[in-house]
Amino acid sequence: MINRIKKTLAMVLVLSFIPALLTSCTKTPSDTQSFKELANSKGLVIYDITFQYINAPQIKQATVAAPTDKSYQIEFYLITDSDSARELFQAHSKVMEDTIGNSWSGSVSNGKNYARRTLTTDGKYMYLSYIENTILYVPPTPSDNKEIIKAIKEFVENFHY
Repeated sequence: MINRIKKTLAMVLVLSFIPALLTSCTKTPSDTQSFKELANSKGLVIYDITFQYINAPQIKQATVAAPTDKSYQIEFYLITDSDSARELFQAHSKVMEDTIGNSWSGSVSNGKNYARRTLTTDGKYMYLSYIENTILYVPPTPSDNKEIIKAIKEFVENFHY
């Protein structure tokens, strides 16, 4: 009888966590306007660089945010569809992997509609994330400047990417 109650309680606990697990495997993408608003609130200068991708029809909009000294930049891309965003993410992930030097650290996180990758190697920090049809990218940035890395990580966290 006690084993039956334990099994029932275990089943109830497992079943109650399944919806939470399923919803945590997806993320809601942001948009260009939200990116610009957060960048403005952090004192970053915003650049529309969409014109640079005239020969890349899958990129609908490209926006960069950077401090006035351009010590780093954070790029946000609106892509035509989620399959194209995933393909671009995978291509950029490969480029990141190709830069790995003798000493490196990194992380990878995947979900139903998103993936995220960080990499620190040879004194450079990189970040790449996609959620559905959007990509957030931080090109190689000197990792020895703790204030810059902190600012980038704070931006990414506040942007929920």
